Amino acid sequence: MEIKELNDRIKQKKFFRNNGVVLKGINLLRTQFVSLPDLKYALEPTLTESEFLDCVNYLTEGGYIRTRHVGTKQETTLADCVPNELEAKVTQKGIQVIACILKDDCIEV
Repeated sequence: MEIKELNDRIKQKKFFRNNGVVLKGINLLRTQFVSLPDLKYALEPTLTESEFLDCVNYLTEGGYIRTRHVGTKQETTLADCVPNELEAKVTQKGIQVIACILKDDCIEV
């Protein structure tokens, strides 16, 4: 196995693990929205900002979390808003992944 391939596999595995960490972190408040800047701060230095945002993007686009603007409370995505102005909540689908009822190979719980 070449070094580049090995590095790619390590990054891939870390992405899977990070997705689970972020999903479970958002689920801590269960019925309430979690401030993404606060969660990002809590997860430092375990996750870099870019790793954190990659996870939020994947989890949002996959339907595992809902994101909304802190001020307006309107649903939005990373593509449409500054990350520091977002909060998130786990969806039913996300809860099923955490409970190991639903499997996503890109989320390690």
